[in-house]
Amino acid sequence: MRNKTIHDSEKNSWFITGGAGFIGSHIVDYLIAKGKKVTVYDNLSTGKELFIKHHTHNKNFRFVKGDLHDVDLLCKSIKGSDSVFHLAAHADVKSGFEDHMIDHDQNVEMTHNVLEAMYRNNIKNIAFSSTSSVYGNATIHPTPEDHPLIPTSLYGATKAACEQYIHAYASYYEMNSYIFRFVSWIGERYNHGIIYDVLKKLKKNKNEVELFSDGSPKKSSLYVGDGISAIFTVIDKAKEKTNIYNIGNNYLHTIDEITDFILQSAGATDTKKNWLGKNSNWKGDNVHVLLSIEKLEALGWKPKVTIREGIKRTVNYLQNASLL
Repeated sequence: MRNKTIHDSEKNSWFITGGAGFIGSHIVDYLIAKGKKVTVYDNLSTGKELFIKHHTHNKNFRFVKGDLHDVDLLCKSIKGSDSVFHLAAHADVKSGFEDHMIDHDQNVEMTHNVLEAMYRNNIKNIAFSSTSSVYGNATIHPTPEDHPLIPTSLYGATKAACEQYIHAYASYYEMNSYIFRFVSWIGERYNHGIIYDVLKKLKKNKNEVELFSDGSPKKSSLYVGDGISAIFTVIDKAKEKTNIYNIGNNYLHTIDEITDFILQSAGATDTKKNWLGKNSNWKGDNVHVLLSIEKLEALGWKPKVTIREGIKRTVNYLQNASLL
């Protein structure tokens, strides 16, 4: 008999690491709206209570302020859940060049702790947020899921290692896994990345913004509402024991174009762009990111919000949410 998968169960109890973060809090919103029970486990190092406080009095919601290093608290908190969404991670590609342990500790070690807590509590379903960075400087664009994993950053390498840990635990202990390789997400509650950085610089100097490349790298991104829809399309429809899906968009823009969209949305069209680097300005960054979503589209999903519109919504949110 095959395992009961996430979409087989009528009453799921979800445990979400990093559930107070940008993406995690939107997943919480979706699950609570569906009547699911949700436990958010977050140390609030980058997540914000602001993003989840509207669920505080919902009987199906529970928040645990906890660190994934604390295995005893993790095992106690995860008990009774039947599905895990593991989002907590260190996601800053740049810092891994100087600090060689932070990605290993916060990605590999913490993923192992989550898997071990699942094993000890007989939890059989895990959804995991991986990244386009596992492909490194891909040789095929759009990049399909079967492209070799050749990461160029410690962040990408540790995310690839996490995927393999999940495969191994799933094989050992009959777990079902959903691995999502994300492009950059934008939208409401976005609190780091190029849009945030440009707007912060605009607050200091409306005449000029300094930018750490030459504007030529090409990047795809996805509006958060489309991303949440994509994730749960996979969870609802994918039937394999191990399910690996790119989550992205069919379009990409240069960093120069993206910066123009940000400045236009912010009403700063006269601001000068001062490019300080060549290609990307830090080791490990990939200069052409466009994922194939053909496998995802075969499930009936398509993005609805353009990158330009997503940037506009993100700028509007950040300018009105007092997060800058």
